[in-house]
Amino acid sequence: MLKRKFWGIMLIPRKISYRSYKTSIGEYKLYELMRFNIKRKRTLKIASLMIAPEKVVERQADPRNEHIYYVVDGMGRIEFLNSDEKPFHIEPYSLVYIPYAIKHRIVNEGLSLLHLLDIILTEF
Repeated sequence: MLKRKFWGIMLIPRKISYRSYKTSIGEYKLYELMRFNIKRKRTLKIASLMIAPEKVVERQADPRNEHIYYVVDGMGRIEFLNSDEKPFHIEPYSLVYIPYAIKHRIVNEGLSLLHLLDIILTEF
């Protein structure tokens, strides 16, 4: 078994396939990669979001979720709905923080898939 050191702690890779799931809704695919609890009332979820060319994914305003998007591949923009914020363009290696209760949409402006890692912190 392969072991790696991270900050002096020995990590042993584990299968997470029993926790992962796939949702395909025409315009995008969402794969949940990992979910675990932090301090009982918080959950950290990591998902892979792939948006088809020239498609839009609208994310609802949830007062319990904050998002961090990391762009792996593709070009697009994030628009904030019901807000005066200007949309901004995203490209590979971009990192975007979306606070609680902000309704937003992700638009794929490229000719290839827009691949994002969506890191969601939920408080309940």
